[in-house]
Parts: sequence; structure tokens; C-alpha cells
Amino acid sequence: MLSVILACDDPLETAGLFTSLLGWNLVFASPPDADDLLACVELGGAQVMLGSAGPEFLPEAARAHRGAGAEIYIRLPPGVSIDAIHTRHADAGVVTRELEQRAWGEWVFQARIEGYRFMIAQEPVDS
Repeated sequence: MLSVILACDDPLETAGLFTSLLGWNLVFASPPDADDLLACVELGGAQVMLGSAGPEFLPEAARAHRGAGAEIYIRLPPGVSIDAIHTRHADAGVVTRELEQRAWGEWVFQARIEGYRFMIAQEPVDS
């Protein structure tokens, strides 16, 4: 299994954004007084770790380019409504490319959350 850890100024605050505003689920979070703040959020079974943006992980010179060149791809399982997830993200103002169906059938939209690019997709449901 591969897990990404995104460098965040405040991982617990960022986890709150994902959960309260965007409807993701909180898997776990370190206590607020921990030396190494870490949280894990989940959407449709895909987990994203949120870690501290200390200089060893995100140097000062790179902060303006956070997430450059990378996109986190999340494929939603059947039974999860991509329409509802898209609406929630659109209402929060983070959608950068609207929900559309690709030529091969996959439904997809893109969002920018805390400087990171996400592509959220779902295979079409067979009729």
C-alpha cells in the first residue's frame, strides 16, 4: 500500500477543513500537544496523511510551490456518490475542473485543497 503525506502548516486544522467543510472522514489525529503532529483523512476508502510542514519536509523556498508537479488521484468505489462529493467540494470553492465524463467512461473532477491538487474519479456504474 502506498500512502502520501502532505506537508501542512497545521495538520490538525487541515484535517478539520477536510472533514467539516469537504465531508471527508477523520481516520486518526495525534493529540494537539504532540511533538509530531499527524492526521489521516479518508474519502471513499483512500487515505491521505497530513503531516507537519517543518523545514525538513517543506523548505521555506518551496512553500510557494507546495504540491507543484504532483496530483493525488482518488478513485471512488461503486456506491459512493461522486455527484454529492463534487457538490460538497464545489460549494467549498476548491473545484478547479468541473465534473465531467471522460471518453473512456470515467467520471472525474479536480480540486485544489491546501495547495495540493486532487483528481477524484469514479468508473461509471454499469446499467
